[in-house]
Amino acid sequence: MSLADVAGEAHVSAATLSRVERDKQAIDVALFLTLARVLNTTPADLLRDDDGQEGDGALAARIGAMQSRERTQLWRQLSDERRDSRQKKHADVRMVGAEVEELLAQMDFLRQEIEAVRTRLGNRR
Repeated sequence: MSLADVAGEAHVSAATLSRVERDKQAIDVALFLTLARVLNTTPADLLRDDDGQEGDGALAARIGAMQSRERTQLWRQLSDERRDSRQKKHADVRMVGAEVEELLAQMDFLRQEIEAVRTRLGNRR
């Protein structure tokens, strides 16, 4: 995604996002979590160094530097996201279960049709 695309999805200006990216401007927890969602990544991945390694507990250090109110908001939002993710997984499992049930019903129908054809063919002989 381009800088403009990410900025548009996050509802901030490209200039603001550019300053954040260059570490020239701080962001609040809400924007941080929004950027993680827009980029389809985890908040921890956004804090990794360019080489992909998390330097000296960067995530813990940044969380520790937050004000208490911001940390509370972060934990609540992460909890909500985890709950939503679990609910989505449960819904996916239910959907797969329903599809399997449908396939089994189709197989039963086809089995009965095949038996009916065999019976008719056997009666003709």
